[in-house]
Amino acid sequence: MRPPREDRGSAELAVATPLLLLLVLFVIQAALWMHGDHVAADIARRTAEQSRTADGGTSASEALGGSLLTDLDVSVERGAEEVHVVVRAQVPSLLPGITWPVRHDSSAPVERFVPEEGTP
Repeated sequence: MRPPREDRGSAELAVATPLLLLLVLFVIQAALWMHGDHVAADIARRTAEQSRTADGGTSASEALGGSLLTDLDVSVERGAEEVHVVVRAQVPSLLPGITWPVRHDSSAPVERFVPEEGTP
């Protein structure tokens, strides 16, 4: 009689399935991070556009965060000639123990009246 053969197919499947699931989770996490990065860039750009006006504020940053970004921090520095906005946030993680931060800077010139040369 022959000795029974080992079933290699089920052993390979037992290793490949968790790795495939981990790969799928990583792809979904990367897509979430990329979307969160775009949301943070949009918040930075819109807040800079709103803050550069003569009576500008920062209300755009509060409305645009949505439920995707957590720990949203928007800092606005407005000088005499330029406004600088920094957005920092976290994207929720599907993979435990890994953080997914996003950060974007945006600058814009402050609107101001500049008289034409030669005008009194």
